[in-house]
Amino acid sequence: MARLADTLTESGHNVTFFTPIIDETRKNQLGVKLTKNVIKLEQDSKMKEKDVKIDDMMSIFWTMDVTSKNGHRILETLHQQAVLTCDNLFRSKEIIEKLRENQYDIGLAEPLMTCGLALFRHLNIEKTIITSSCVNYDILLPTLGEPVDTSYWPTMNSQVTEKMDFSDRLENFEMLNLMLKTFGSMFDDEAKTYRSHLGPNFPDWKTLIPEASLHFVNSIPFIDFPRPHLQKTIAIGGISVDFESVQSLESSGNLEFSKILEKRPKNMLISFGTLAKSSTMPENFKKNLLEVFKSQPNCTFIWKYESDDVEFAEGVENLEFVKWAPQMELLKDSRMTAFLTHGGLGSTNEAAFFGIPTIMIPIFADQSRNANMLARHGMSIVLHKKDLGNFEKLREAFSETLNNENYRKNAEKIAEIVKNQPIKPKDLVVKFVEFVGKFGPFPQMSPHIKIVPKNK
Repeated sequence: MARLADTLTESGHNVTFFTPIIDETRKNQLGVKLTKNVIKLEQDSKMKEKDVKIDDMMSIFWTMDVTSKNGHRILETLHQQAVLTCDNLFRSKEIIEKLRENQYDIGLAEPLMTCGLALFRHLNIEKTIITSSCVNYDILLPTLGEPVDTSYWPTMNSQVTEKMDFSDRLENFEMLNLMLKTFGSMFDDEAKTYRSHLGPNFPDWKTLIPEASLHFVNSIPFIDFPRPHLQKTIAIGGISVDFESVQSLESSGNLEFSKILEKRPKNMLISFGTLAKSSTMPENFKKNLLEVFKSQPNCTFIWKYESDDVEFAEGVENLEFVKWAPQMELLKDSRMTAFLTHGGLGSTNEAAFFGIPTIMIPIFADQSRNANMLARHGMSIVLHKKDLGNFEKLREAFSETLNNENYRKNAEKIAEIVKNQPIKPKDLVVKFVEFVGKFGPFPQMSPHIKIVPKNK
């Protein structure tokens, strides 16, 4: 959402970036750079009493295999946060009136939580666009009237590829239905919450989602698994990667990282993102990684690690711990050889744009799908997170990625494709938002028949 806001600001539009503070520990991680009109919805005393934090539940995913049997666990905290945030929003009368005074023409919201769409309706914003920071929220598709075929298309939280046997198809189908049920329950609880403030007849998510004029998805068609979709679904994948504006390490003032890259012929960046912290990784996983690092003495490993407690790595000379890294600047540098990532979509798209061979070790949510999506192009090796406990598997994957030039060639080919798409993602966003602003809403683009799943 931050990148969308900045894209529209850059094109000359008057943009307000409205963000509720869901987790106090992340209240300053806004992401916007150009958009100056930022309105934060702070937690009130009632919400602070609950004190639900994302980090409290993340460590379990290092070892828990997320399947259709237990996939609901990844949404337990989100469910609590969604309801608490929605209640907090509609208790905040001053914020709502401040937003109403601005008389917005268009509202963009990510319906991972649906309370934002309820806010738009309450503010009388008729022209809305829903957005997906993932490749696609397949849990929205039946409500939109868009087809979902689990026989060949991997769903968002599934670990399967597009080449499925019967058991894979069954797991893919079961995972989709679990997510439909789990998200539907969360959306229903949100609806109960905002209806308690706005009245029992206020429209719920089954009405608000299909009313959106467009659906922006963070999918790059030349990389993603192919599928049929509605005309209102617009792929804007890679909008978060502004390749041309990424500076060199020297120009961006990150000289210390440039010096690190000079130490050895090869370099690998290791980052598991912002949610699954490396510092909470099981000790045997860390030990195996250290042994692999020592087996590659000609490579410097730059590990994004959140803690100062790094005595366990004493004596590993080719390892550099950093709490923060200029990821895109590093990936763009020609001295960077490979990238180990958890498979978050931001990192996945960056690896594609910068043409970097990857080892992908998904932890939870859409990361397995993202990893398999990139691996089908021959630029990535996918490991199960439990393989972090298998030294030989790790050593083989590292050696192959660092030394087999085919991964580099395939990665560079993908980079050329995505950087030269006929229409840039930024242009798509600006033109379609302006089009909706001028001519929307577009009820005629919604199918007459939609499938609204039962949650019980």
